[in-house]
Amino acid sequence: MVINTIRLLLILLILLITSCKVNTHYEVTGVILDKKISDRVLKIDHDRIEGFMEPMIMDLNVHKRVDMNKIEIMDSVKFNLVITEDSHYTIKFKKLGIRNSPYEEDWMNEDSIYSSKEIGEKFSDFTFAKTDNTPYSLYESKKDFTVISYIFSRCPIPNMCPAVITKNQFLADAFKNNENIEFLLVSFDFIHDTPSTLSSMYNSIESNNQNIIFLSSTNHYNDLISLTKQSNVSFGGVEENNIGHTMRTIILDKNKKLLKVYDGINWKPSIFKRDLLNLINLNN
Repeated sequence: MVINTIRLLLILLILLITSCKVNTHYEVTGVILDKKISDRVLKIDHDRIEGFMEPMIMDLNVHKRVDMNKIEIMDSVKFNLVITEDSHYTIKFKKLGIRNSPYEEDWMNEDSIYSSKEIGEKFSDFTFAKTDNTPYSLYESKKDFTVISYIFSRCPIPNMCPAVITKNQFLADAFKNNENIEFLLVSFDFIHDTPSTLSSMYNSIESNNQNIIFLSSTNHYNDLISLTKQSNVSFGGVEENNIGHTMRTIILDKNKKLLKVYDGINWKPSIFKRDLLNLINLNN
C-alpha cells in the first residue's frame, strides 16, 4: 500500500514537472528612455543579455506589481526580463543611478527631407531585394492592396517581430484566394538581414504563403530611410549592434496611397482582417 502510494506520488510529480513550462528569467541593466504608464510599457536602452540578446533599444512590458511612478526617465536600472511562452514582462527594478545627459539618437529626430504620410497621401517608390536576390519595386507591383510590416530577424521577444510575422501569416492565409493582396515584411537590419539570411530563416513561410514577401534592405539604405520615414516608423542602432525601433503596419491601395495604419504590437489580426475586407468591398 505504501509502495503504491509512493509510486502514485512520483507519477504525479513527474506529470507536474513535465506539464509546467518554466519561464526564462534574465537579469538586465539599462537606461529608461521613455515610459507609458497607461500601457505599462518602458522604452529601455539595455545592455547585452548574455546568451540571449545583443544591446538594443526596446519597448518592454512592465509587470502590474511594479510601481511605474517610482521609475523616472534617464534612470539607470537593473531589472529582470521574463520571457513567457508567448510574451514577456519586466519586474524587480532597482535604481542604479541617473544618466546625466539627455539620450539623443539620430533615429529619434525628425528628418526634414522626408515626412510621414497621412491617410490618402501617396508613397514614393522604393526598391528592396527579395530572398532570391531579385529586386522588388513598389511601383512595379500591380496589387490592389499592399500590407507593409517591419521586422529584424534577430529579434528574440516573442510578442514583437516574431508576433508580427505570425500575424502576417494568419492574414496571408485568410486572403490566400485573393491574388490582388500582398504582404511585405521589410527588415531594417540592413547589415545582418541579407537576402540569403532572410531566405534561410523564412523560406518555408514564403513557400507556404505565396502572397508573403520578405524584403532585405541591404544595399538599399536610402530606400529604407524613405519608406520608414513615410511610414512614420523609427529605427536605429543597426551599425552599433544596438537596435531600437518602433512598430507599425500599414495598408496601401493600388495607387500606393495610405489607407490605414496599425501602431504597436497589440493590434488583432481578426480586426485587421475585418478592416481589409471592408476596404475590398469599398474597392469593388
